[in-house]
Amino acid sequence: MFSVVLNSFVHRVPDKAQVIALAAESGCQLKRIRRSRNWMLVGEEAQLHKLREQLSDAPLLWMVTAIDKVLPKPTVCLQQLLQQTPSMTVAQLVSESGCSLAEARIAIDEFEGL
Repeated sequence: MFSVVLNSFVHRVPDKAQVIALAAESGCQLKRIRRSRNWMLVGEEAQLHKLREQLSDAPLLWMVTAIDKVLPKPTVCLQQLLQQTPSMTVAQLVSESGCSLAEARIAIDEFEGL
Protein backbone atom coordinates (compact mmCIF):
# COMPACT_ATOMS: atom_id res chain seq x y z
CA MET A 1 0.00 0.00 0.00
CA PHE A 2 1.23 3.44 -0.92
CA SER A 3 0.02 6.68 0.65
CA VAL A 4 0.12 9.98 -1.23
CA VAL A 5 -0.46 13.18 0.76
CA LEU A 6 -2.41 15.74 -1.27
CA ASN A 7 -1.92 19.15 0.34
CA SER A 8 -4.76 21.66 -0.09
CA PHE A 9 -6.68 19.14 -2.20
CA VAL A 10 -10.06 20.89 -2.17
CA HIS A 11 -8.57 24.26 -3.12
CA ARG A 12 -6.46 22.90 -5.98
CA VAL A 13 -9.03 20.65 -7.67
CA PRO A 14 -11.86 22.12 -9.77
CA ASP A 15 -14.31 19.24 -9.14
CA LYS A 16 -13.70 17.25 -5.96
CA ALA A 17 -16.51 14.77 -6.64
CA GLN A 18 -15.10 13.85 -10.04
CA VAL A 19 -11.64 13.12 -8.62
CA ILE A 20 -13.12 11.06 -5.78
CA ALA A 21 -15.12 9.07 -8.36
CA LEU A 22 -11.96 8.48 -10.46
CA ALA A 23 -10.10 7.28 -7.38
CA ALA A 24 -12.91 4.89 -6.43
CA GLU A 25 -13.09 3.63 -10.03
CA SER A 26 -9.42 2.70 -9.97
CA GLY A 27 -9.70 1.05 -6.55
CA CYS A 28 -7.93 3.77 -4.54
CA GLN A 29 -9.21 5.46 -1.40
CA LEU A 30 -9.24 9.22 -1.13
CA LYS A 31 -9.93 10.52 2.36
CA ARG A 32 -9.49 13.65 4.36
CA ILE A 33 -6.75 13.79 7.00
CA ARG A 34 -8.57 14.61 10.24
CA ARG A 35 -10.00 18.13 10.03
CA SER A 36 -7.23 19.63 7.92
CA ARG A 37 -7.43 20.74 4.31
CA ASN A 38 -5.05 17.95 3.32
CA TRP A 39 -6.24 14.65 1.89
CA MET A 40 -4.59 11.25 1.49
CA LEU A 41 -4.74 8.93 -1.48
CA VAL A 42 -4.15 5.28 -0.58
CA GLY A 43 -3.79 2.37 -2.98
CA GLU A 44 -1.68 -0.41 -4.42
CA GLU A 45 0.94 0.32 -7.07
CA ALA A 46 -1.22 -0.93 -9.96
CA GLN A 47 -4.21 1.07 -8.74
CA LEU A 48 -2.16 4.26 -8.48
CA HIS A 49 -0.79 3.71 -11.99
CA LYS A 50 -4.34 3.30 -13.28
CA LEU A 51 -5.47 6.50 -11.54
CA ARG A 52 -2.39 8.34 -12.78
CA GLU A 53 -3.30 7.52 -16.39
CA GLN A 54 -6.82 8.90 -15.87
CA LEU A 55 -5.63 12.23 -14.46
CA SER A 56 -4.78 13.99 -17.71
CA ASP A 57 -6.43 17.40 -17.19
CA ALA A 58 -4.06 20.34 -16.69
CA PRO A 59 -5.40 21.29 -13.22
CA LEU A 60 -4.80 17.72 -12.01
CA LEU A 61 -1.20 17.32 -13.14
CA TRP A 62 0.02 18.22 -9.64
CA MET A 63 -1.61 15.00 -8.45
CA VAL A 64 0.27 13.02 -11.10
CA THR A 65 3.52 14.53 -9.81
CA ALA A 66 2.61 13.64 -6.22
CA ILE A 67 1.83 10.04 -7.22
CA ASP A 68 5.11 9.78 -9.17
CA LYS A 69 7.08 10.83 -6.09
CA VAL A 70 5.64 7.96 -4.05
CA LEU A 71 5.77 5.15 -6.61
CA PRO A 72 9.03 3.18 -6.88
CA LYS A 73 11.22 4.01 -9.84
CA PRO A 74 11.50 1.28 -12.47
CA THR A 75 14.95 -0.26 -12.54
CA VAL A 76 16.68 0.02 -15.87
CA CYS A 77 20.04 -1.48 -16.72
CA LEU A 78 22.12 1.42 -18.02
CA GLN A 79 24.63 -0.88 -19.70
CA GLN A 80 21.85 -2.61 -21.61
CA LEU A 81 20.49 0.73 -22.83
CA LEU A 82 23.95 1.76 -23.97
CA GLN A 83 24.43 -1.55 -25.82
CA GLN A 84 21.17 -1.02 -27.68
CA THR A 85 22.07 2.58 -28.58
CA PRO A 86 25.84 3.13 -28.36
CA SER A 87 25.66 6.75 -29.55
CA MET A 88 23.33 7.79 -26.71
CA THR A 89 24.18 11.08 -25.03
CA VAL A 90 24.22 11.68 -21.28
CA ALA A 91 21.00 13.72 -21.46
CA GLN A 92 19.22 10.98 -23.41
CA LEU A 93 20.36 8.34 -20.93
CA VAL A 94 19.09 10.41 -17.99
CA SER A 95 15.69 11.02 -19.63
CA GLU A 96 15.15 7.40 -20.68
CA SER A 97 16.34 5.71 -17.51
CA GLY A 98 15.50 8.23 -14.81
CA CYS A 99 18.99 7.97 -13.33
CA SER A 100 21.01 10.92 -12.08
CA LEU A 101 23.49 12.82 -14.23
CA ALA A 102 26.44 11.39 -12.29
CA GLU A 103 25.16 7.81 -12.69
CA ALA A 104 24.75 8.34 -16.44
CA ARG A 105 28.29 9.68 -16.80
CA ILE A 106 29.75 6.75 -14.84
CA ALA A 107 27.78 4.26 -16.94
CA ILE A 108 28.98 5.83 -20.21
CA ASP A 109 32.61 5.84 -18.98
CA GLU A 110 32.34 2.16 -18.03
CA PHE A 111 30.73 1.32 -21.37
CA GLU A 112 33.48 3.08 -23.31
CA GLY A 113 36.16 1.42 -21.17
CA LEU A 114 37.52 4.59 -19.62
